[in-house]
Amino acid sequence: MYQLPFLALLAVCLQLSHAFYFLVTETPKCFSFEQPRDTPMFFNYEVVDDSREVTFDLYYGSTPKTELQIMHKILSEKKGHIDFMADTDGVYSYCLLQTGQYQSIPARFSITINYGFDKEHYDKLIKDHNFDEVNLQVHKLNDLLTMTLNEADFQKHKEVEYHDETEKTNNAALWWPVAQIAILVLAGIYQVHLLKNFFKTVKLF
Repeated sequence: MYQLPFLALLAVCLQLSHAFYFLVTETPKCFSFEQPRDTPMFFNYEVVDDSREVTFDLYYGSTPKTELQIMHKILSEKKGHIDFMADTDGVYSYCLLQTGQYQSIPARFSITINYGFDKEHYDKLIKDHNFDEVNLQVHKLNDLLTMTLNEADFQKHKEVEYHDETEKTNNAALWWPVAQIAILVLAGIYQVHLLKNFFKTVKLF
């Protein structure tokens, strides 16, 4: 009886988005984000100034590299969105660069990163499968549940990697003092040996 309101509240809580507003110039501006695999997302953008052209490049990894480029788009429309679904867990980065006739003049630009499918996706489902409102909401909740499980799996892998790094650091911290003590002991023995030979040489021992 109370499951649908609870699931609806869960759906609202999971509608995540991040908005950025800045000036785009002829020098690339790059940003990075972490993304679980099989998790849909879309970039809503708006070029505030008229007659401007912005280039959008998406890369795998925190540092943009040509060989790791995934997507290249020229944003010539004033408003729009870019869909993306990662096929590998990890860090991704995107770069924005102004091109065209007015590239030397900074352009005001806004972009919002939304996780999940956009409205057009669900409108197409309604049209193709004749979904009613209940079926549509169930489908949305299934998508949100899948996203949540993907995120949990991604965080689990990150935790395992962090644990392994912590174990390596602990092992290094454990053996380094042992190595220091061994070096000091060997240095002390060597110093005693030198002093003993010195005293024998000057016939004081």
